[in-house]
Amino acid sequence: MHENTVEPVGPVHWAPAGEHRLLKDANGLLIAELRGDIDLATAVGLRLWLDSLLCLDTPGHVVDLRPVAFIDSTGLSVLLRFRRRALAAERGFALLCDAGQRRLLHAHGTLDVLAPTATLADALTRAVDDVRQGRPWTPAPPRRNG
Repeated sequence: MHENTVEPVGPVHWAPAGEHRLLKDANGLLIAELRGDIDLATAVGLRLWLDSLLCLDTPGHVVDLRPVAFIDSTGLSVLLRFRRRALAAERGFALLCDAGQRRLLHAHGTLDVLAPTATLADALTRAVDDVRQGRPWTPAPPRRNG
């Protein structure tokens, strides 16, 4: 028989977001500006980072793909998962991308589902409209210390 020993492994940390940026507009919408490659090698870290954004108090999320250099089917799966989770949390969601990325979404059959916009203004409007059209958002109550 082996004796079981338990040792602490240290604190758990979210994977770093890499070069991605998080911005906030005047209405409290969060804009996740993704950068670099989104593929099998980066998908887990990005998924964890996007999941952490769902814990923040916001009426909606905009994902900006324009600075992304490459995205594969694993990256698209991460985006679809984030969209599904944002809408399930009654948050608005919008995707912002360029013409080449729209062609990729069309080729993968996700263009109609993700319904990307071409401008940030359109994306912000769509995220707010999601909240107004049956997905009510109420801010979290303030936290009390003690």
